[in-house]
Amino acid sequence: MDQPRSMYIVLNSPTNPNGTSSATPHVRRNMPWNSASNILSGDKMINEERVTEAKEHVRDGLSRNVSEVLAAAAPLDSGMRKKAVSLAEAVCQQLEPFILHKGNAPPRTTKKRNRRGQQLPATSRESKGKAASDSASEAPGQGAVDYSLLLKWVNLKSSQDTGSSNSETGHFREVKMYPWVGAFIKYVADQLVKAVADSPPPKTPRQLETFRKADVVAIDADDWRRVDMALTQCLDLPQRDDRSDELFTYAQSAALIEVKRYESEETAAFDQLALYTPGLYATQINRRFAWGLTICGTHVRACLFIHDNILASEVMDVATESGRKQFVTLLVNWAMCESQRLGYDPTIRYNGETSQWEIDVWDDESRETRTYICEYVVADTSSLFGQHRRCFVARAKESSDEQPAQKVLIKDAWTYAAATGSKVARDELSNLRAIRDKLSADDTLAGTYSHLEAGGVVQQKGKRRGTLNDTTELILANFKASVGDNVKKRVHWRVATTPVGEDLQKVRSVDELIVVVGDVMAAHTAIVRQCDILHRDLSTNNIMFCRNDGNMIRGLLIDFNNAVLQSNPHDEQRPDRTGIYPYMSIGNLEQSSVERTALDDWESLIYILIDTTVVDPFARRAEFADAIVDDLLRVVQKNRKKALKRIRKSQRSK
Repeated sequence: MDQPRSMYIVLNSPTNPNGTSSATPHVRRNMPWNSASNILSGDKMINEERVTEAKEHVRDGLSRNVSEVLAAAAPLDSGMRKKAVSLAEAVCQQLEPFILHKGNAPPRTTKKRNRRGQQLPATSRESKGKAASDSASEAPGQGAVDYSLLLKWVNLKSSQDTGSSNSETGHFREVKMYPWVGAFIKYVADQLVKAVADSPPPKTPRQLETFRKADVVAIDADDWRRVDMALTQCLDLPQRDDRSDELFTYAQSAALIEVKRYESEETAAFDQLALYTPGLYATQINRRFAWGLTICGTHVRACLFIHDNILASEVMDVATESGRKQFVTLLVNWAMCESQRLGYDPTIRYNGETSQWEIDVWDDESRETRTYICEYVVADTSSLFGQHRRCFVARAKESSDEQPAQKVLIKDAWTYAAATGSKVARDELSNLRAIRDKLSADDTLAGTYSHLEAGGVVQQKGKRRGTLNDTTELILANFKASVGDNVKKRVHWRVATTPVGEDLQKVRSVDELIVVVGDVMAAHTAIVRQCDILHRDLSTNNIMFCRNDGNMIRGLLIDFNNAVLQSNPHDEQRPDRTGIYPYMSIGNLEQSSVERTALDDWESLIYILIDTTVVDPFARRAEFADAIVDDLLRVVQKNRKKALKRIRKSQRSK
């Protein structure tokens, strides 16, 4: 049974004793029960839908044996990339003798002497043996972790028919493998610390370890699912909190790990990893894409989750030296790479000095970046695939307590690219610009629609100087064309608009509801007639309201992502069926061949009024329903009288 979903937004700040800015995950917002997708769903139904969706994502979006996946974790900076290679080699030089001698110090070679009795210099193999001996006895943290457990994993037999039920190479549940895998990863992390101390890189690497507790429910999860294992990162090695890796949270996870006993269970591992990974997107507001690991017996695959695809690496078999080297290299690359290579967005970062999240919005018109301070999260994303749309309420960074800046609504999403490349197909940005330019002179409509303040395609730093448009092509820049052709191209864009509205459910009376609806539909009509833009997605999420200092209310129409030019309703980039199911018009639901018009949006308004006044799970506001019906009846009766007069007039003329 799933845990009831919380109604609250929780903002957690990262632990960073040095007070420096970072791009690491620290935010959680649980999906409210009264959201449109959940309002008619129970725990069991939501649970089943998630499982089914995860399996469909694996079935339709998984690509196995993509060789470029491992290289996608390497640092962008050439110097750091070379350093990562040398550090991975140094770790492997300690790991292999440790495995060869089963965790014991290798036997020391008798010192060789020449005929005169003089001691000869040690060979390279003997030097490595001594280093391994020192490593086995002086490895960092060995008192806290039994490194010998990793030997059970690398020596694990893959056959399902080998050994007895009590044998570590026979039949047993995968839970027994958790400490083995954790010991391997911990060994690599500690050896990396030692290698870095011997040869410091320009940048302190992350210390990636598994949470100490495995097969547990995340404390920030919205269900009771138990995740096998997860990697967490400690950026400040000397001052690391010893408890930071105890409590498993999605918000502090760098990548999730799904463990299975046998290689034949690989598909099930992919299914479960796809089921859990949305937790990373839901809790980390700066996630661009996500990583994960499947471990089936001794076979390891790295999984790269992007917005429509799951790209799995070739098998890294830790039972072989070459497979272990690949896995060690991956872990070292993750520790050394830039935050964007690990899946984070540097344009959304936590500032440790001010304890605030900063969000950069690139404006295509002024060609400049505007930085805002996030005040709270309005909407997060909790899906594995799709736009990953997020909304934040923020204010300009330059504001102060004496001169507070106007609040803005920041919307962030990944939308399909047009055929021309980095241009957005569903171009909400162009719609907002057209509406602003054509309606800004009409003061009667001011504040009743989203007014564009800044917006454009998110800019990421390239390998060299300058910036690049943030797209799925940028994430997969080093992949073969054959891989890229199978990936749907998306563009990452971000806009800041004003004003910031309140939820429609918070209106205090029927009169306020009538004012809000009247303002919104007046704006809707003006946008249709003057801008030739049809909204096509009216819902309780997109009709809001604002209050001024005098407590007067004003309706607000937002979200033009599904809008289309009426003069071009058959734009192939915009599917005809749009909106949220409870509020779709009949023609929209049935995908009728009849062209969509403003009447479809007016029909959606009727369903919104029904939902607002009747289907409220927390307060059955019957008085709202009665009052709305009375008002609608008065309107119908008034128009009926006018219609009767016209009928009589036409009859007399005949």
